[in-house]
Formats: sequence, C-alpha cells, structure tokens
Amino acid sequence: MKYVNPVRRGMYPDPSVVRVGEYYYMVNSTFEYYPGISVSRSSDLVNWESLPGVASETSQADLRSSRSNEGIFAVCIRYHDGHFYVVTTNFAEFRTFIIRGRLEGDGIVWEDGRIEVDVKGIDPDIYFEDGRMYLQFTGYVNDKGLKALQQVEINPETGDILRGPEIICYGTGGRDVEGPHIVRNKGWYYLLAAEGGTGQGHMITVFRSRNLWGPYEDEPGVNPLFTNRDRAEEPLQNIGHADLFKDENGCWWMTCLGTRPAQVGFSQITNIGRETLLYPVRWDGDWPEIYNGVPTAEVDLTGFPEHEKAVGKQRFDGLLDDFSNGSISNEWLTLRDSLGENLRVEEGCLRLRGSNVKLSDLGTPAFAGVRQAEHQETFEVGLSGETDPGDGYLGLAVIIDAAHYAEIAFCRAEEGGYDVFRKQMVADVEIDQKEGHLDELPDELRLVNEKDRKIFTVSSGTQSVSFAVSAINLSNEALAALNTGDIEGIHAYGDSLLSVKKVMRK
Repeated sequence: MKYVNPVRRGMYPDPSVVRVGEYYYMVNSTFEYYPGISVSRSSDLVNWESLPGVASETSQADLRSSRSNEGIFAVCIRYHDGHFYVVTTNFAEFRTFIIRGRLEGDGIVWEDGRIEVDVKGIDPDIYFEDGRMYLQFTGYVNDKGLKALQQVEINPETGDILRGPEIICYGTGGRDVEGPHIVRNKGWYYLLAAEGGTGQGHMITVFRSRNLWGPYEDEPGVNPLFTNRDRAEEPLQNIGHADLFKDENGCWWMTCLGTRPAQVGFSQITNIGRETLLYPVRWDGDWPEIYNGVPTAEVDLTGFPEHEKAVGKQRFDGLLDDFSNGSISNEWLTLRDSLGENLRVEEGCLRLRGSNVKLSDLGTPAFAGVRQAEHQETFEVGLSGETDPGDGYLGLAVIIDAAHYAEIAFCRAEEGGYDVFRKQMVADVEIDQKEGHLDELPDELRLVNEKDRKIFTVSSGTQSVSFAVSAINLSNEALAALNTGDIEGIHAYGDSLLSVKKVMRK
C-alpha cells in the first residue's frame, strides 16, 4: 500500500495529533485567519475531515489586532481525563493559553474561556504525568537571539506556574530551536524539536533524558533526525515541526510540516504554504527511525505491515459547497474575526454583505475563503440573480497577506451594465485597473491556478472578462515569510450583496 504526502493539503502547518476512541484528531496553526486553530479528524490517517475551529469567540483568542503572519502560532493537542487540551500562543496578544474541550455527540464542544499561562515564548507543548501537567515552549534566553526549549509545571485548572521556567535543551546548536514535543518510550523522555528556521534549513531533531526536567541530550549520528535541507531535488522541502503519536495497533507515527514549492524556470515558489505530512516510525532501538530516512512525497508501506493496518485508501475529493444543508463547510475562513450576520446561508444561497474594510486593511473585510490546495486547480463561484454590487463592488480574491493580494471585481457602470476591474497589491504598489465590461449581471467567478500564474475570469452568459497575474507575487518568496499560504475566496465591499449558489475547488 502507498499513500501520498501531504495528507492535509493547503495551509495546514504545525500539525499535532492525538487519538481518542476510533478517531485521530489533528490541530493546525491558522495565524490571522478565523476561526482560530483548525481541527480535523480521521479514522484512517490519510483522509481528514474538517471540524469547526476551536477559537470562534474573542474570549478564546482575540485576533482583531493581528498583523499578517501573526495570530495563532504553533498548536498542540492532547487528551487527558475526559478532556481535550489545546495549547497555543496568540502572537497578536502575545499570550499563551489552553482551551479545553470535550466530546459531545459527533463533535467537540470547546469551552468559551481559556486558561492563560504566563510564559514568554511560543510553540507550547503539553505533557501529562501522574496527574501533573507540564508545558514546554521555546523562548529567548538573552538579547542576542539565542533560544532554548524551556519547561514549567502548571496548575491545570488555573494555569498558575508551580515550577520553572527551566531550560531543558538548547538543541544541536543551530539557529531557532523551536517546536518542542515530549513523549515517553522505553523508560526515556524523548524531546522533539524543530531547528534551522522554517525555511530551507528546517530540520527535525530529537533528544532524550531519564528525567522529565532534563538535561535532554542526543548522541553522535542521531541528528538531524529528518530533513531535506540538503536534498534540493526532493519535491517536499522545509521539513520540520514534528509530533509523535501511536495508532490503534500501538505503532508509532510522525506528523510534520513541509512545503511543495513549484518549479518555475530556475526558481521555486510557494503559494500553497506549509502542509501536513505523515510518516511511519520504527522504534526498535534507542532512537526513532522515520520511514526510510528521507521525507518523500510517496510513502510505501510495504516494509511496514503493522502500520499498514491503520491506513485507508486515500482520496482527493476537492471541495463542493452548495449550501443545501443550511450551513457552510468548515473549510471556510475569514480574517481576524467572524463576519457575524454579514455571512449567512439563506434560502439555499451563501449571502455575503459588504463592508467598508478593504483587503489591505488590518481588520476584518467582508472576505470568506478556502485554502489553495494544489498548484494547478480551479476555484469556481456560481452567483444567483440576487447579487447586487450596490454602490460598492464584488469579487473573487486571492490573499497571502494584507500587502499581497489580487482580485477580479465588478461594479455598476454609469452607462449601464457592469465594469470589471483588476485590483492588486504587491508590497507598496497598488493596481486598480479597468479590464472590461459586461452587459448583464455576472453569473460566475472563476480562478484558474497554475504554477506560474493565476487567471481570473468573470462571466455573464456568453460574455467574459479575464486577466492573469504572476503567481510569484502571491508567494511566500514575495513576503520573505513562510507562515501562511494562498487563500482564495469571495469579497464584498461597500453597500453590496454577493449571493452564491455553489462553490467548487477542483
């Protein structure tokens, strides 16, 4: 049996997994997107279903002041004594906190409040032992940029620190030691870390100790445990930030993040963002061995017969949302806050009402989107006749941050019909250019993603207006940052109403 990585495609970085009952539950970072902290579940490890996000109230995580590439940083999920525990750092508040949840019916009910932990760092991890709760994180230890992995013991009900913080590991000595996760095996505590920064030098390292408080050490030849930093030919790059867990048969697995950069000429560009990868783990000796030692896109389980028992047949279904059940898919995201009554399903259509917040504003524009999941894919939006741009405009946009986006938009023309515009930001360059005219109200918006460009089209019957933009202007390389990926969606500005019958990503 074989499967293909990523198993969560699109912007799903910093994966953490826990198994509860018949399901595996995964959380991922969401940064400035809302609801904060994505959650998905799977019964077979390779097909994942999106559940409602954890933080859907400002009392849980306030993202309203989040700048681009900030907000919800690395997330960890654990299960203890009947509760899920999700811990993260909201960089917009610079607060580390825990949100608890419990299984109820077919889903998870998350508590409205949160448990704050007063540590100065990011990438928190939770470890339970003998009824006690420990939190690991990464933080600076001097004013020269040196980081270390640190630990505190906390009161699980209040978040009060009972011991620490204490440094437990400096990593291998490379830059940016981050992403700690502790597991116990064979009488040892094993500490996973991410080092080298989240770019091309990213790597997974591992250390161990007989004592939970360390020191955690490695042995010659163990690290880096898993990386493609010196394998430019591999389709997966930037491998890091790992978590270990067991399947229903007691076999160990590792999940981690990686990217699939597209080759455009002599350049590699990343529009999709960091995604979730999965590999079987052998742990016959003192140290875990990840798959065959190389982070490959295809994973062949021929040599892992016990692991194979937990894996199903992988599917790639795309997205179809026709709103027939009276709600929208859990795939949808907004920026920094919910849209409240401005985004509703009514009479079988998704209704998005406009606001005066622009995509370039660090606020909550009337924008709702989904992750770009493939280098080559089509995103289609079918509109109903109730669509009305009013005194504003409506459109289809792709965003990677507030200073890098592109949109095809239409508004009422003074002479009748509808004018079509290209609206784009590339750093400090803004484009607002008329591209054409339609005689009738548009009935479809379409985006065709290709490796090197994105083609935007708005159609009305037999008439259409199109333009293309360079994909590199909506890539991580344009931002010099790797936190987020492209989000493609619908946008309403001013006194406008976008009425959507169907959305497809294929």
